Amino acid sequence: MTKHSKLLSLAACLSAAVATTAFAAEAPAAADQTSVDLPRTLDGYVAQDKAFWDYLKANHPYFKYLKEGRVVGKFTMSDRNEEWVEFGGGDKYHHDTGRKAAVTYRLPYESFLDLPNNFVGPKKCGECHPSQYEKWERSRHNKIVRFPEELTEVGGDMKKPLYNSKASVLPEGIEADDVYVIMGTPRTKYGFVDKWLVRGTYHVEGGNLGQGTGKIVAGGNQFSRNWAEHITPEVAKKINAWDPTFPVKLEDFGAQSSNVWGFNSYGSSNRTQAMFQPGSSYCEICHTWKFDFKSQDELFAALGDAKKLRSHTIAKGVSCEECHGAGAHLYGARGAGMPSDCERCHQRFVYNQDDAKNNFKTPFNTYFKSFCPACGTEGSQSHYSKHYQKGMRCTTCHDPHEVTSNDWASHYTVPNLKKQFQDCHTTAAEFFAQGGTHSRNSCESCHMPMMGSCENFAAIQRPDLAGFDNVRRSHMWRILVDPEKKSINPPEGTKDRKLTSPKGWNLTKDDGRPYIDLMWSCGRTAFADRYLVESMGCHSPIQSKFPESMRFKDQKTIYNKVIAWQTPVKEGYAKITADLLTIQDKLEVAKISDAERAQVLLYVEQARKNAAKIKDDGSWGVHGPKYAKTLVNEGKVFCEQALAILDAGTKTAKK
Repeated sequence: MTKHSKLLSLAACLSAAVATTAFAAEAPAAADQTSVDLPRTLDGYVAQDKAFWDYLKANHPYFKYLKEGRVVGKFTMSDRNEEWVEFGGGDKYHHDTGRKAAVTYRLPYESFLDLPNNFVGPKKCGECHPSQYEKWERSRHNKIVRFPEELTEVGGDMKKPLYNSKASVLPEGIEADDVYVIMGTPRTKYGFVDKWLVRGTYHVEGGNLGQGTGKIVAGGNQFSRNWAEHITPEVAKKINAWDPTFPVKLEDFGAQSSNVWGFNSYGSSNRTQAMFQPGSSYCEICHTWKFDFKSQDELFAALGDAKKLRSHTIAKGVSCEECHGAGAHLYGARGAGMPSDCERCHQRFVYNQDDAKNNFKTPFNTYFKSFCPACGTEGSQSHYSKHYQKGMRCTTCHDPHEVTSNDWASHYTVPNLKKQFQDCHTTAAEFFAQGGTHSRNSCESCHMPMMGSCENFAAIQRPDLAGFDNVRRSHMWRILVDPEKKSINPPEGTKDRKLTSPKGWNLTKDDGRPYIDLMWSCGRTAFADRYLVESMGCHSPIQSKFPESMRFKDQKTIYNKVIAWQTPVKEGYAKITADLLTIQDKLEVAKISDAERAQVLLYVEQARKNAAKIKDDGSWGVHGPKYAKTLVNEGKVFCEQALAILDAGTKTAKK
């Protein structure tokens, strides 16, 4: 039997499992474990979870609520075909190239639906790899998927109000016994996966999910720390004074709002629309879990029983085997090397037809949830950078085991870095060390600003103003010095920049590479950016504690200040390079003594060193304005002294 025939046979078997109505009281029998060629094709992945869908349609309480008219909002069925084949421009890519591709998501080699499996769990790995296990265990890779009782930061109380708000880990009508796991950490957000392994894109009003009472309501489902703690009503009014379009009342937040300040609507629109999305369609790609059930029959029998599911969980979070393969080198499990890597979760692309037309070599752009790059896009941001083209990858700088070297519960991300900027950019580091006030900060502060989002929170995203939903570091590095050009732009042909629709917004490429504009680098507002917070808010109009004149409200102001630093340095560098050419020409015909020639060459050598440093630094004075001007002035003096010797020799020769 050919691979294609086997896949058709698999699809037929799974389709045959639809033997019950959508509202049957009992679960349909799980499909037999049909053997398939591995690794699966993309179509094979899509076909795999059909039996799971059949079970959910027969048993998930949503469908009972729906039948009884107790659902507020329209729920769309979000399956693997939508997420993995059509999403991110996958349908357009297929049309243009003839190839199907999961553009936005790197698929997990094994799903939690693959049963039985060879997973042994991280503790088993830790028996032989204790150092790596210790680093991983205290990292957010471990903490991003937890059972309710494991949320030590709230003492297991899922309804505890957080950060002086009324918002808690779980939304209205959802209790700890209703969920399988909580996704997220105190750094950014909390969401939930219910005990039928469906993503929580809803809340329940006037009742309780587990008891089947009240109404299921779209949205109002996810706790947002940024909103609850930082963009308080008072701060919203402060922002509104600068940007009158910024919402100040709960109802003004529109589709992303809820009935509680600090709970946004994620994967949904408040009270109007939500996705009914099994974990097999989306969550498990990055926020993973695995069971020790022997078959899908056993799994299906446990669905709806949170305690039973938890007791059979052998791994969750981004654990050892998600990167090293199930069982790794134990028991001869497949995938003993690195079948997956950082890019599985951190290189989310979209296919951009405009980009493809402009440059066939760079047809992909970074995935946006709204008006800002989404979480997990660090790899797609860096993909077209010079760093990537020179061979730099995630693990060049990052220790994949210690992705969180500070306290995992902190609001800030502090990974353990194997390499820092200054390890490679030594000249820039030399200049930066002489940078005055700025030298007390970090290279990352300007070259890796927080500009990525963990939410779909268009209501508070303002790309032109570099705010206000920024909790992920950018990985583009290059700062473009321009008074108007923006990193983030609407689709080509858009005549204005009004935030009427987030569709099509993207990172703009200059010479095939994305860039960081000056507003993001110097004037951003990002409450989760430790460099900004520890530097008195830098130049943010909202966070800064500096005088009003140092709070940058527009890009042109920043540009003028940068140009004031760069212009004398660029002019001085041009003067030095021109003088060096003149000196070279004059040396060929000069009638001077050997001692004078040696002195000229010494001056030339020093001037060249100064000019080379200026060029190698590349900031043209921004890294260390006074230091750069000193080097330029010295270089000009060296050239003047050399020319003076040559000119004096020429006059003597003429006599």
